[in-house]
Amino acid sequence: MALRALLFDLDDTLIPETPAIVAGYEAVAERVWGQSTPERVRQLTDAARAVWRAGAPWEYKERVHFSLGEGLHGEFVADGPEPDRLRQFIPRLHEEAFEAVLPDAHRGSSAELVDTWRQARMSALSLYPETREVLTELGSRMPLALVTNGAARLQRAKLERTGIEDHFDVIVDSETVGVGKPSPEMFELALPKLGVTGGEAAMVGNDLGRDVAGARAAGVRPIWVHRPADGWGDGDPGDAKQIADLRELLAS
Repeated sequence: MALRALLFDLDDTLIPETPAIVAGYEAVAERVWGQSTPERVRQLTDAARAVWRAGAPWEYKERVHFSLGEGLHGEFVADGPEPDRLRQFIPRLHEEAFEAVLPDAHRGSSAELVDTWRQARMSALSLYPETREVLTELGSRMPLALVTNGAARLQRAKLERTGIEDHFDVIVDSETVGVGKPSPEMFELALPKLGVTGGEAAMVGNDLGRDVAGARAAGVRPIWVHRPADGWGDGDPGDAKQIADLRELLAS
């Protein structure tokens, strides 16, 4: 069956996530200690992650696949008891995130430092070198959708910051849906909006468990973006097409 639409993951598929996140922690370390080292970044990360894991509503954040980054940004739009509990927890997260490792002179400044982290992380966002070219070319051939796990406002802010929001005819995020990839529901919501069936679409993503397995379960062709340099390990993509650069999609 001919390919008539493409679905894309966002984080670590179109934009490299880790460098921007690390830049956030580096900015906090520089503000607190006057310099950043890998050890300071690790300490800050571990401290914030411990607060996040201990207090956020576990079942909900696992179902929508929210990470610590969503918590540190702290902007959510979903309604309901579980999202409300998460919203109620966010002030505590921000107030306690870095406290465990802060020197005495900076105790009590965690919420302010979270603002530093957030601003630096967003400022450091970038695209993979080929992303814009590939989206422009493919968008001239067929409709494109973004199917992404994450908080709605944060994911859209990333699109706006990197200037690629206009490339997508459809955007599906896990917060709005209430469940994240690999749930077939994420993909099944995008398909009718694109005017195609699962067999007429392909999903492009870096995560074997969420993108590849999720697409396969929804009857969508999976395409695995495997960039080992990003720190993602090897795995068995099964019958999924494997690419190392998005430009390989242009030859399809």
